[in-house]
Amino acid sequence: MSLALQFIAAIALLAALHTTVMAMLARLLGITVREVSLGFGPTLLSMGIFRLRALPFGGAVMLKNTLTDTKPHDAAPDWADDAFDTQPRAVRVLLPLSGIAALIAVAFVLRPDAAWGSLVNGFAQIATGALSPLSTAQHLLGGATHAGSLGFAALLGMLAAKFAALNLLPLPTMGGGQALLALLDPCPHDQPRWKELLMQWSAWLAIALGAAWIVAIGVFLAR
Repeated sequence: MSLALQFIAAIALLAALHTTVMAMLARLLGITVREVSLGFGPTLLSMGIFRLRALPFGGAVMLKNTLTDTKPHDAAPDWADDAFDTQPRAVRVLLPLSGIAALIAVAFVLRPDAAWGSLVNGFAQIATGALSPLSTAQHLLGGATHAGSLGFAALLGMLAAKFAALNLLPLPTMGGGQALLALLDPCPHDQPRWKELLMQWSAWLAIALGAAWIVAIGVFLAR
C-alpha cells in the first residue's frame, strides 16, 4: 500500500473509532444520538443516523440537546431526559473525552515507547504546522514517512497520538474544550453573550486549523 493510501486509511479508521466510541457510550448512557458522521463535506452515503462524507479527515457525533432541538408541542414530561445537556456534569465532562481516550489507547498499544512523546509534541506541531502548511507542515508530514516505513500499525499509532492531541485542544468545538467548558460552567442552559462569542470564534478557529492541515496533507500526498 502506498504511503498516501496508508495516510488516508489510517485517518479514516481513527475518525471512525473516535466517533463510534462516543456514540456507543452515549447510547449506553441513555442519550439520544442524532447523527454520526465520518468525514466532512458533502454526504456520499446515508444509512439511518450514519453519514459518510467526502473528506475523510475527521468526524462528528450529534447528540440530542435541548438548546438546539425544538421541543414538540405534545412532548412528554420526560422529553429532555435523554438530552446531552441535561446529564450530570460528570457525564458532560467524560463523554467528550471517551473518543480521545480510545485514540490514546491505540497510540500506546501500537507504539508504547513513542506514544507519550508523540502526544505531548503534537500540541505544538498542530499549531506550527497550521501556521505554515507549505513548509513546517510538510516537514512534519515528511517525518511521518519514517513511521510509515515501519508499517501501517506504526503509522496508525503515531497518527492516533496526534489526533488525540488535536482533540484535546481547549476549544469548545473539540472534545477537550467541551469537557473543560462542562467542568467550569455551572449553568449549561444559560447562553450569555460571552459564551456565544466563544463558540463562534472557536468554530472559526477550528475550521481554519482543519483547512490548513487539509491543504498541507493534500500537497504532501500530491508530491
